[in-house]
Amino acid sequence: MRNNRLLKDSRNITVEEQLIMILNILDHKSKNRIVRSHLIRSGETVNRYFNKVLQVIICMRGRHMRQAPNDTPQEIVNNQLYYHYFKDCIGMIDDTHVDVMLPINLVARFRDRKGVTQNVLAACTPNKLFTYVLAGWEGSANDYKILQNALSRPQPHGFKVYDGKYYLCDVGYSTMPGFISPYRGVRYHLKEYSGKTPNNRRKLFNLRHSSLRSKIESAFGTLKNRFKILCAKPHYTFPIQVDIVLAYMVLHNFIVIVDPSDELLNESEINEDIDVMADNTSLSGKDNRKEKGVAPSQPPPPQSLH
Repeated sequence: MRNNRLLKDSRNITVEEQLIMILNILDHKSKNRIVRSHLIRSGETVNRYFNKVLQVIICMRGRHMRQAPNDTPQEIVNNQLYYHYFKDCIGMIDDTHVDVMLPINLVARFRDRKGVTQNVLAACTPNKLFTYVLAGWEGSANDYKILQNALSRPQPHGFKVYDGKYYLCDVGYSTMPGFISPYRGVRYHLKEYSGKTPNNRRKLFNLRHSSLRSKIESAFGTLKNRFKILCAKPHYTFPIQVDIVLAYMVLHNFIVIVDPSDELLNESEINEDIDVMADNTSLSGKDNRKEKGVAPSQPPPPQSLH
C-alpha cells in the first residue's frame, strides 16, 4: 500500500498502525474501545482510519480480484476425476449469508430462515480464489434473482460468462447457458455419499459436481473462520457492512496469492477420498449435463431491487 501510494504515514500514525487498526477489527471483531485502548488512540482516530483503510482495500479489488479467464483451470485439467465431466468449467458460484445489523424498519426485508442477513453472491476458481462478488442483497432475496441482476450489470461490474464455458452451481439456480446445476431428484451433497458408491451415471455426475463445487463452500468457511467480524453483527451503517464483505474478499485473495500454503486455506478442505472409490466402479458411458441439454424451466426475469 505504501509503495503504490495508496496509504502514507501521517504525522503520528504509520501505515502499519493504520493496518493494525482495521485488521484487529476484522480478524478479532474487536470493538472500537478495545482498539483505542490497545493503541492509545482516540475513538475518532480509530474510526477515521478504519473507514479510510477499508476504502483503500476495496480500491485494490481490481488488482486482486479479477473475473475468471476464458481457460479451464489447471486444477481441473490435471485431475481426471473432473476433466472428463467439466473440461469447459471455469469456476463455481454460490451464495453465502452474512449477519447484519439494521434499523428496525428494514429488518423484515432482510430476514430469512438464517436470521437477519445480507445475501452475497460469489464466484471462485478451484484454488479458492474469488473472481466475482455481489454483496448487499436482502437475505430473503431469491438466489436466481441475484444472479440475473449480476448478469445484467454493465461491464466491468457485471458477471462475465464466456460462450462455450460455464460455472457449476447448486439446485438453487437453473441449468442454463453458462451454468450447470446437479441433476434434480438425485442426491447431490458430498456428505450424502459418505460410505456409499454411486450406482448410476446421474449419481456419479452429481458426486463429481458436488466434489468440485465444494471448493467454494470451503472458501466461504475459510473466510468466516478468519474474519470473525462476519459472525458478529457489526455496529456499522449498512453500506459499511457491505464494504466489509468486499474488503475481506480482497484480503482473502491476497492471502491465497502470496501464501497458498496458509493453514486456514487447507484445514477446511472437504475430504475427497470418496472420489477414488467411485472412480473404481464399473459405471460406463459418458454423461455431461451440457451435452444432455438439461434445462429446467426458468422463473420470469427479475426486477432489480438495486
